[in-house]
Amino acid sequence: MNNFIKWLGALFVSAAVLFISLGYFASSQIMFFKLRDVEIVKRRETRAKRMNLEEYDKLPKDIVNVRSKFSYNISATFIYPNDTNKWIVICHGVSENKLSSTKYVNLFTGLGFNCVVYDARRHGDSGGVDSTYGFYEKFDLEAVIDYLLDNYGDDIEFGVHGESMGAATTLLYAGELSNKAKFYISDASFAKFSDQLAHIYSSYSRVASPVVLFFTYVFLKVRSKFSLYHVSPVKVVDKIEQPVLFIHSKRDSFIPYESTVELYKKKRGPKEQWYPARGNHVESYNRNPKQYRQTVAEFIERYAGWEVQNNQKQ
Repeated sequence: MNNFIKWLGALFVSAAVLFISLGYFASSQIMFFKLRDVEIVKRRETRAKRMNLEEYDKLPKDIVNVRSKFSYNISATFIYPNDTNKWIVICHGVSENKLSSTKYVNLFTGLGFNCVVYDARRHGDSGGVDSTYGFYEKFDLEAVIDYLLDNYGDDIEFGVHGESMGAATTLLYAGELSNKAKFYISDASFAKFSDQLAHIYSSYSRVASPVVLFFTYVFLKVRSKFSLYHVSPVKVVDKIEQPVLFIHSKRDSFIPYESTVELYKKKRGPKEQWYPARGNHVESYNRNPKQYRQTVAEFIERYAGWEVQNNQKQ
């Protein structure tokens, strides 16, 4: 009997050590994942013909360090080839950087608007120690928008476009911090960060997933002072008064498109949805550029009342 109790105790301790170690490892992977190198992004986007560096370099622009409320710099580029007071603030996805948003700069400047792109916390040339998937990032988005409003004209109107983590950041900003934008475009956001992690963990082990998720929560709370359960756009999307266009490719294997369906259903007031059949995660534009452009242009015309250039049906 004593041997059985000792064996059971040893088994319990071993399991606890295992799950604690997995939780610590998982929290490290979440906060400090590997970032894509800027040169790799340049080559990828150039090869795919989504970026022409010579043309991009010719665009009139200001490269600015915007001060975050957390005392680090946010590297932002304000691009203004068009004589307009209409701007689009663009938020890139996880592991990427502001050059990844060049395809959207081409899209929106081609529609007649100016653009802001910036490196998210810990990405590119911005400061910040860890990534929090929108929890702290939404305040950096707010800082960039405040800089835009303070420095580029008293009559500025703007919309916000985000993909993946940038989409979640956009919705959290809109639902928790501000209603200044004319509209929002959310491309491939998760609904709840906890559900997204559970989705990833369950691909390895459905049995262990809830336990690892719990220890991940504990370590994130201790190490980065944020709760993964508070990174939940679905909990605040019903507070967004402005129009939202929800985009998500149906074949997304990383963030299931049902997450965006859930967000769309929860959103009150003006909204649109588009779920293209082609494309994996954040590939809706890459695989459906003409339809993406048309969908976005019609949404902006309908809900913001902005005049769109060259908006011809394909």
